[in-house]
Amino acid sequence: MVTVEVDLSKVDKFGPKMPEIRRVGLKRIALDMQRTVDKLSPIDEGLLHKWFIAELGDDHAKIKSPAKYVGPVNYGHSQRVGRFIPGSWNGDKFNYDPSSKTGMVLKQSWVEGQHFIEKAISNVNPRIDDHMKTAIAEVLK
Repeated sequence: MVTVEVDLSKVDKFGPKMPEIRRVGLKRIALDMQRTVDKLSPIDEGLLHKWFIAELGDDHAKIKSPAKYVGPVNYGHSQRVGRFIPGSWNGDKFNYDPSSKTGMVLKQSWVEGQHFIEKAISNVNPRIDDHMKTAIAEVLK
């Protein structure tokens, strides 16, 4: 499982309102990250599109996916030689079907990672200040 964390432990200039501002800001950042990483996930169905906020602490937020294959899809992986994958081809797309008698046998190769988590972080980082400014305005109104 991959965890994305945002650390705001050094932000502390609004006195007694700061814990609430941090909580509201972190929630906004976490929701933005959840939506962005979900949108950039390369698989068009399944668990990779079920990102959720797993933890919202005082100075951090954790976004997770229940998909066990997040790491290999994001960072890359090698194929296990000789592994049989049941299914069929439809044009250039392979449709996995566990009950199929036909399929493909894997060759030795490296599948490049999609790096969608890093792309999501890069997309959300420029918006963090705006999320915090919005949180400040919400809490201090």
